[in-house]
Amino acid sequence: MFLQLFEGLPFYLLWPALAAVGVGWYLLICGGLYLLLHRSRYAEKARRWKTQIQSTRADQVRGEIVDGVLSMSMVMGSIAIAFWCSYHGYNRLYASPTDYPLWYIPISIFGVFIVMEVFEWTFHWACHRNDLLWKVHKHHHRYANPTPFGVMADQPIDMFIKSSPILWIPLLFPIWDVALIGTFATMNFLYGTYLHAGFDPPWMPSPHSRFLVSAWHHNEHHAGSLDHNYGFFTGALDILFGTRLTPNDKVEKRPSYRCTECRTSA
Repeated sequence: MFLQLFEGLPFYLLWPALAAVGVGWYLLICGGLYLLLHRSRYAEKARRWKTQIQSTRADQVRGEIVDGVLSMSMVMGSIAIAFWCSYHGYNRLYASPTDYPLWYIPISIFGVFIVMEVFEWTFHWACHRNDLLWKVHKHHHRYANPTPFGVMADQPIDMFIKSSPILWIPLLFPIWDVALIGTFATMNFLYGTYLHAGFDPPWMPSPHSRFLVSAWHHNEHHAGSLDHNYGFFTGALDILFGTRLTPNDKVEKRPSYRCTECRTSA
């Protein structure tokens, strides 16, 4: 489907065309959520769910947007390369859902999820352990109190590596273009936007969840717990390798501490 929409474009037009779509999607989703949580009549009511009570500085928001536009353009470069490889028969990204049995689609989506979960945790962990990678990744940690725009606020090279599964997953196994891009856009971008928004409403994963990553967990990582909570979707690898930080762990160190959920339920 997506492959067919852009088929025939030379690479020097394919990348800008995809970048325009990606940047528009980024500004629409992140901008809409930012306005809802920070600038609308609903903002005051939503503040009770904010992980960090203090407001985010305006200059930080501007920085997030600039970084986000550049990084989203880089992500779309990864997609452009994957599309170009498909057009020339270099990978197994396919356009029609009928190219393989329909039962294969959910299996391949699950495969994408597993690859993304393991890669995201491993690369994130490495960025905090390797001096060279940290020099690139620490730019993302300029934003200690992120907003929805912060989901893409990385150095472009950092985001290129993070989005690289789009390039090499079609080399590992056949994948429908909608399944690959849709899974990445939904799970990585939309869930990442929630994680960076810094709000813990009761209908989203609880800060006290045993296995899921909530906005609290990721916000805590940004706020100073750099050696903890590398996970993106689940806390499985953090639990396995002892890097999971929970609200109860913070209470042990600071008895007066209350997470968002505990504050609102008191």
